[in-house]
Amino acid sequence: MGFRNTFEFAIIAVFVAGIAAVSPIARAQKSAASRKISAPAVKSDTVPVTTSSKEARQDYELGLSHREDLLFTEEGIDFFRKSVKADPHFALGHATLAFFTIDPPEEVRELALAKASASRAAPDEKLLIQWMTGTKNGQLVPAIAAMNDLLAKYPNDKRLANMYGEWLLGAQQNYDLAAKVLEKVLKNDPDYYPALNNLAYSYALGGRAELAPPLMDQYVAALPGQPNPQDSYGEILRMLGDFPDALDHYRTALRIAPTFFTSQVGIASTYALMGDEERARFEYLKAIDMAKERTDRMDYRILWAMTYFRENRPGLARKAFAEVAAEAHKQNLPIEEAECHRDTALFNPDSESAMNDLDAASAVMADKRHILVGTRESELAKILQTRSFIAVRAGDVDAARKALEGLNSMAQTNRDNAVQDAYHSANGAVMFLQGDYSGAISELEEDPRDPLSLQLLADAESKAGQTADAQKTLKTLAAINDETVEMAVVVPPVRAALKSNGSPSAQETSH
Repeated sequence: MGFRNTFEFAIIAVFVAGIAAVSPIARAQKSAASRKISAPAVKSDTVPVTTSSKEARQDYELGLSHREDLLFTEEGIDFFRKSVKADPHFALGHATLAFFTIDPPEEVRELALAKASASRAAPDEKLLIQWMTGTKNGQLVPAIAAMNDLLAKYPNDKRLANMYGEWLLGAQQNYDLAAKVLEKVLKNDPDYYPALNNLAYSYALGGRAELAPPLMDQYVAALPGQPNPQDSYGEILRMLGDFPDALDHYRTALRIAPTFFTSQVGIASTYALMGDEERARFEYLKAIDMAKERTDRMDYRILWAMTYFRENRPGLARKAFAEVAAEAHKQNLPIEEAECHRDTALFNPDSESAMNDLDAASAVMADKRHILVGTRESELAKILQTRSFIAVRAGDVDAARKALEGLNSMAQTNRDNAVQDAYHSANGAVMFLQGDYSGAISELEEDPRDPLSLQLLADAESKAGQTADAQKTLKTLAAINDETVEMAVVVPPVRAALKSNGSPSAQETSH
């Protein structure tokens, strides 16, 4: 067990026991907190919110309600923007906007404003700001310590705990820990629907999919007039491979709220998984028109471009991705620009040319001006991880070692799960190329949900003589139904090989 597993166990122990484990860093920050508080909040069961503006407070609460309770994400972001406009010194408002926005320049700007205004916040409010900003700027250890303190001080603040669980679920892909946090929330309040929704996703993504549908039935029954329960049910059914029922739920959500664009994206991605790429492109274009945030629109354009690769039209696909990358560059969206190059590399059958695609992705990340360090390193980790797998495809151990060196340096200071998982899988790739299949298996098992890692894990198990384990891993891989590029590259050939009773290796199923 590496540092990552030990670290997560410590978090679980603190949260479940409800005891504050104040780190030296957090203790020092609390003792040095400024006393300049513009409008102290009355002691309550929730973290205080400090602002001198009644309008700012109201917009902040509306933002949380829209973002977490109703899942109207764009409207929630707009309310957060209004709150900091009403009170430019509202530190928690700036931190919350930085935490939830998907727009890189806004993220950088609001993080700086949150830090500049933090002296006006109440002491416990500063801990929440520290958690929000720390998860963004790579200061994960003190950020988690701050959240542990808050959860112990405010055990009845269900919105706080749900926010933490959602972060573990989405940003960290730590599904087991997210489930533990959310189960505790629902034990205290079985009707808290945001946690119910997030727990269902934790189960579905964490290998306990059979537990998700009953939660979705409860969620839909409780909020029959809201689109998100239908949308979530559709996504979970799509994960389970029930495409017709998934489409029914997505369409029901759109009948309830015709502008609920995530359901339109869900319809498009479901058709993509069904192999109807022409229909998927048509539906993605509708979603692009519906989305308000430019980052969402760019993400959906990437999914649209991917459909050409899915139907084996590489020329059109490379052209589409090049156009999207150029537009992302023009709009100053570096993550989307880098992803276009990385996606192209994964589908590129020529290993040398694919490495050039990854060089282009890395070059985008070299500009540090408009992106936070945490966001940048997560994307760099994916690029380096991809480089290690393409090196396996080419049989190039030196290239794999070079990718591992970059990840090793990053993993020493960045405890983000994405970085740690990428390090373990790249280390597994190097061991695989060196013929150390037992060591490769151990490392690749640390990243059990990434299709690239699972593919190489199955190959390592096969070469180590663990035929039954290899077949089990391949079946796990074949059951993945999501809209990621990794799934689109790896899963279809594995399914085809299993259907013909084959036992594909990493090289045999790579494009």
